[in-house]
Amino acid sequence: MECIKCKKEIPDESIFCMYCGKKQAPAVHGVKKRGNGQGTVYKMPSGTWAAEITLGYYMQDGKRKRKKSRKYGFRTKKEAVEYIATLKQSPKKEKFITMFQLWELFQTKKETLSKSKRTAYNIAWKKIHAEIEYRQIDELTVPELQAITDKYGTSYYTKRDIKNLLSHLYQIAIRDDYTDKNRAQFIQLPELQSQEREVMTKQEIELLWNDYQKEPSAITAQMLTMLYTGIRPGELLTIKVENINLDEQYMIGGIKTTKGKNRKIIIPDKIKPLLSWLMETGKKGLIAYYPSDVEFYDAWKEKRSQLNIRDVITPYCCRHTYITRLTTLKVSPAMLQELAGHEDYDTTLEYTHLSIAERLQEVNRLD
Repeated sequence: MECIKCKKEIPDESIFCMYCGKKQAPAVHGVKKRGNGQGTVYKMPSGTWAAEITLGYYMQDGKRKRKKSRKYGFRTKKEAVEYIATLKQSPKKEKFITMFQLWELFQTKKETLSKSKRTAYNIAWKKIHAEIEYRQIDELTVPELQAITDKYGTSYYTKRDIKNLLSHLYQIAIRDDYTDKNRAQFIQLPELQSQEREVMTKQEIELLWNDYQKEPSAITAQMLTMLYTGIRPGELLTIKVENINLDEQYMIGGIKTTKGKNRKIIIPDKIKPLLSWLMETGKKGLIAYYPSDVEFYDAWKEKRSQLNIRDVITPYCCRHTYITRLTTLKVSPAMLQELAGHEDYDTTLEYTHLSIAERLQEVNRLD
């Protein structure tokens, strides 16, 4: 094994490094260590158990890696432990593995990725899993993978996410000797077309207001909040109730750029009652709590369909609509830049010293 501090090779199961004296970290991911050479059992994200033995070691990128043989799908830990003897008698790995098993293995690696990447891959898997989850990886051909990507990818970006997810699964299969080729690399993506974001029409905004007034719902209130504050979906999902000041009509939030982070987002008079309702009905201290981003976007798709709003209208369109409407009201460039929380013209803005009262006066002009 390798010392977690000095990176020198030390005997397996060492508690302290013989070179630098660093205490070695305990096993992660809930893996239960048995006696040396006795194999390992651990729980998968799905709740089933896996049995694993070490067949030997190999070098990769200058580091020693373990070559393992595994078996998945045991209902109990006891069954997995009992199967270790079978693995030791027949150390050759299972010949086949399904895409669902690879997806389970991918969960640990996925946690090291950014939140946006994790969300994208969750959405991609949700789209394609019914087609491939019980298929063995070597059964899938390049034409099939291309057809699946074209069928479920609705844009360049969703097709790219499907391709990248499949590539991750193939890389795991190659690592564990279930296949020798990444067929996902041959999936062809369409040419990226630059498109302008759509903005909501006055009639579509009225549909949202009518829906909220008829029977308040979280997703309708959240969309209206974005329409009248210009915050991004990612900002909305992280706004805490404690960071909202209804009396002075601003909330603290923001992401992305230095200027955009932790800025004061102005609350127009028109949405004060709506935001108050979100604060009272929110969960876990947030005004837009969802178990994941996927549920948020699914909620909007369902509401959009219910109200007959155009399919091209996404939550991010609210920000474009907000800025476009303020522009048509002839809000000054400096004020518009300040309200949007962009970094451009920072030097100019440093001299304007725009107060909350001045910004509030501008956004209250929205009808």
